[in-house]
Amino acid sequence: MPPIDKVAHFLAGSTIAAALLPFGIIISLFAVIVAAAGKELWDMHGHGTPDSKDAIATIIGGAVMAAWLFFAQQITY
Repeated sequence: MPPIDKVAHFLAGSTIAAALLPFGIIISLFAVIVAAAGKELWDMHGHGTPDSKDAIATIIGGAVMAAWLFFAQQITY
């Protein structure tokens, strides 16, 4: 099982992507990338422990959620 910190980053990315997907997949993913980079910059300035794997987990979470919701919207019954 991945460390709880990476799971939290994955879920944060997923949440951001899901919240912003109505504005478009590009905007949604861009926001996830900005949030991931911003969090790591914040950590670099003494507010936490910077870890590029955290940013990657955030971005992967956003990408998985955006893709899942995007394709779910394409299904017609």
